[in-house]
Formats: sequence, structure tokens, C-alpha cells
Amino acid sequence: MTAQSLIFCVGAAKAGTSWLHNYLRSHDECYLRSLKELHYFNALDRGGSKWHRKQMVKRLDEVQGKLSLQDGNQEQVQLAADLEAWLDVFDGETPVDRAYLDYVGLDREKAKIVGDFTPAYALLSKRMLAHMASLAKKVRVIFLMREPVDRLWSNIRMNVARRGPQVMTHEVDSYLSGENRNLIQRSNYRRTLNRLLEVLPRDALHLEFYERLFTPEAIERLCGFLGIAPKPAAFLRVVHGGRKSTLDPEMRVRLQASLKPQYNYVDKLMGGLPSEWTNRMVSA
Repeated sequence: MTAQSLIFCVGAAKAGTSWLHNYLRSHDECYLRSLKELHYFNALDRGGSKWHRKQMVKRLDEVQGKLSLQDGNQEQVQLAADLEAWLDVFDGETPVDRAYLDYVGLDREKAKIVGDFTPAYALLSKRMLAHMASLAKKVRVIFLMREPVDRLWSNIRMNVARRGPQVMTHEVDSYLSGENRNLIQRSNYRRTLNRLLEVLPRDALHLEFYERLFTPEAIERLCGFLGIAPKPAAFLRVVHGGRKSTLDPEMRVRLQASLKPQYNYVDKLMGGLPSEWTNRMVSA
């Protein structure tokens, strides 16, 4: 077997990472845990916050509750086991790189590909991204790009679903005013990609447009990048689909204007914007 690859899918959030995780997890040449987002490196990068650990404990309680009522399935049995194992590995603040690598399967599982899908890694510092790139002989990174306004609007809708519809106006206003740093940073493809390209050779970074991800051609490109055989994919399967909410043209104009640096950056980096993006653009 060729050298095992450690892969990181670092985002973007709301750009198909869950679907891609499911696809690669079902691939017989890959080993990925059922727990998609580990939040290991961002917890360390931000000073050891235990917030994500608390969320995982809550999620484990919910899954175990379903299983106790015989309301779960085999996937949930595996998720509970993976959650328990990860909570044993990482306390939310102490660096445990060797245990982390063992958990994701590096040098342990008989698979060409092992890895970690955590979109929040798109917000990491250059220092932490460089550290990740040093953890194995063969590190590969995947970054999915969605039409910037559509990605942002999906992110806002997700936040509203969690906190209630009354926060919709606040979410939009806080983004446009520059107060919502999380939304702003998650929308900043330029920042993330510049940092990745400073710590990785270009051929170790795979970029794909969300709008083209669900096609045989995109899967062939991805599998070629990873060095595995393309397998059939469930292109029509929706993973974590949000509630539909129409974005009025006036608001799209405002959000599009705020994201102009991202369009310009991707245009230059990729040698042009995809038609799926340019067809969505509106004029003031």
C-alpha cells in the first residue's frame, strides 16, 4: 500500500462537507469516524475552550437516550462509541497529538485515507495550520467553496434555526456592521486559502466548487487527488439540509457587495468564476 494520507477537510461551512464526509466514510479505501467534527485544533488554537466538549457530552447523552429506548440504529451505536472514545482522548484543552492521530487511524487502520472533517479549521491561525501539515508524511487538505452569498445566507439560516427566527435581522445586521466576527471569518475564503497556501504545497490542496461537487466529474477529481478509486455516489442525498428561506434581491445586492473581495480573490486564484456563481449575481 502506498503511504497513508492524513486528510483534513477544513470547510467551508455550509458547502457540502457533511455530504463529502459521508461519501468518503463509505469508501472502502478510507477510514473516517462517524463523529464528523472533532474540533481538536480550533480548541487548542483558541486557548483551550471546553465549549465543544460540552456540546459533545450533550450529544452523547441524546444518542444514548435514543438507544436506551431502542429508538436508535447501528449508525447511532457507532456514533455513541466514537463520541465516548473521543471524550476519553481529548479533555477540550490539553494537546494530545499522538492520541489524536491514533483516534483518526493514522498508522493503525488499513486504509489509504484517514482524517478529520471540521469546517471550523478554516478559521485557524497560520501557526496551527502549519502544525497540522507537519503531523504526517503525507498530509492533504480539502476546501469546498460555495457561492459566497448563498453560503453566508445558509450559515445565517442555520444560526436562526438554532436560536429562533427573532434573531434573523440581528444576524444580518451584525454581519453587515462588522460585529459578527464568526460570520465574517467563515465567509473569508481569501484569508483561509492564503494561510493554507503558505504552509502547504499547491498540489496538497484540493479545491472544489460546491455547485459542482455532486457530479461524477468532481468525484473523479477528488479521488484522483486522494489516490483512491472513484466509487458511485448518492448525489441526490441531502445531508443537514436547512429550512428554505428566500433572500430578496435587495439584500442579495448588499451581501454581494460586502463579499466582493472574495469573488475577486477566487476569480484570480481559479482563473475565473464558475457560471453557477456568475449566474447568481445581481446588479444594484
